[in-house]
Amino acid sequence: MLACNKQQDNRLLATLGWQDLGRCDGRFGRIAAGLRLAAAALLLAWPYAAEAQEPQRFEIRSAYVELAQGVLQLNATFDFRLPEGARAALREGVMLTLDLDIVVRRARRFWFNETVAALQQRYELVYHALSDRYLVRNLNSGKQSSFPTLDAALDSLRVVSNLPILDQALLAEQGRHEISLRATLDVRTMPDVLRFVLFWADNWRQVSEWYTWPLRL
Repeated sequence: MLACNKQQDNRLLATLGWQDLGRCDGRFGRIAAGLRLAAAALLLAWPYAAEAQEPQRFEIRSAYVELAQGVLQLNATFDFRLPEGARAALREGVMLTLDLDIVVRRARRFWFNETVAALQQRYELVYHALSDRYLVRNLNSGKQSSFPTLDAALDSLRVVSNLPILDQALLAEQGRHEISLRATLDVRTMPDVLRFVLFWADNWRQVSEWYTWPLRL
């Protein structure tokens, strides 16, 4: 059942210059309150919804691996731009995640390629209001970095350096291998007002094309 919080709801309506809810007791009062709040939420979030429908570029610019002490290490750069709606949500404390899907395959001449390893690396970015800093955390290793601005934190996500992905001993001595990389950028938790409008919009979740290259050590 729709609950009526008159004080909170009137603040939303006041943002649009509307009158207050008046009495909201009784069944029809609650229905009327719900309809008016839904319309108010739609108008508040509409600019973000329109922006979310615009195509956003998200691509892997480069990727390669290096061998260090018997371990393959991934280096990659990404090109993406967050729409202003997503940036505003991050400034309000909403979490952003970057997932890297990494697949190593051995090429076979007369059969399907063999998957040697498949792993996922996950990063999260969140604003910490108490320190007024943006935190980027590697959820696999637990390593965390702090940045003074959102742009600096986003720049750190655009570059991955020396990320261990596979022990060389797991690769066959004979045969050709290839590596595929895909990245997913996701604003995981939307504010209620934005979620009301944007629950169908894919542009809050950007997925790159697969980037594949032959492994040469």
